Amino acid sequence: MNLKFVFLLCALVGLLAAFSSGQTAEGGRSSGIIGQRDTVEIRVFREDDLTTAGQLSGDGTISMPLIGSVKLAGLTTDSAAKAIEAKLKDGFLVKPQVSVSIEGRIRRTITVLGQAQNPGVFELPANRSLTVVEAIGMAGGATRIANTKKITLKRSGGKVQTINLKDITSGKASDLSLKDGDVLSIPESLF
Repeated sequence: MNLKFVFLLCALVGLLAAFSSGQTAEGGRSSGIIGQRDTVEIRVFREDDLTTAGQLSGDGTISMPLIGSVKLAGLTTDSAAKAIEAKLKDGFLVKPQVSVSIEGRIRRTITVLGQAQNPGVFELPANRSLTVVEAIGMAGGATRIANTKKITLKRSGGKVQTINLKDITSGKASDLSLKDGDVLSIPESLF
């Protein structure tokens, strides 16, 4: 596979990811995956006293009347609503109808450094994961002097992993999902 084609493909995937990440519902509320410290609003149909709004705690939970602490971080808004409905059905309400919306998001980012056309800090999409190939695409692809066989991924815990972009784009290896705080470094090729 031609190297220029691979990088053009990376750039196209990155642009598509950037455009699709900005989808929100009316009024600034959004759906998607709930982040660790996001601000949410929980409404129970015809039960105004159960309406709960606020920022999730450090462990990704929020406290609600009747059922107490509920872990929402990592869930989609739909699956969070179903989880709350299940807890409310367990001895409190007969057929609860719950809606969960994200009122405010804590910005989650990844960084692409080194031999990228446009290195920088990029925001993770709210409603889906972002992969290594997409992140490099968002950074404009690798430069022609980049060593795409030795890209490093540093995670927030200090774990460092070496990635071969050519193996991913050729199907020999699977693409990795990125997490908040990840840093991708694309080194310069020595030859």
